[in-house]
Amino acid sequence: MEIVNVPNVKDRKAYSKVRLLESMVELRIALEMLKEGYTRNSAQKVFMAWKAIISALVSLNLDKLGKNEKEKEWYKKSGFSAPTTKLKLISNDLEKIGYDKISFITNTALLLHSYAYNGIYEGLTPYSSKKDAVMDILSLTHFILDNSKNYFKEIWNEEHEKELENVKKLLEEIERNKSS
Repeated sequence: MEIVNVPNVKDRKAYSKVRLLESMVELRIALEMLKEGYTRNSAQKVFMAWKAIISALVSLNLDKLGKNEKEKEWYKKSGFSAPTTKLKLISNDLEKIGYDKISFITNTALLLHSYAYNGIYEGLTPYSSKKDAVMDILSLTHFILDNSKNYFKEIWNEEHEKELENVKKLLEEIERNKSS
């Protein structure tokens, strides 16, 4: 596997724009799957949306992450891709530079990732019902929708806005049908 290095600001912004759009598309697909009753697939798509958000945040903040040269180099070589095994570390570092609740939300995303692979089996995931997983899917979706514009002010564009509106409409439909 080739290691990608995102060295300059222009490339980092372009990369972040793509990852942000990817996140919105993943959310839309997650909600479409949820609407059809595929909760495990939906959980994985919401997890992927969150990973894309983390990746975009890291890419935009490369100059602020890492407390020594070794850590800074890691972020430049692979940290910007938000590897699943390092999401907690990355989230903690993002919180240190001002992104509140990122670690908490990452915990939820990782629980959903586990649910996507293991389903509801005692001892494998903390979920005891699909309903619990759906609550977290919707909660994570809301967090991403409520914070993306603010997190990405400098790169937000019409394409992001269009996808955001599509996701919001789908979410409203799901929540309306859930309450009736």
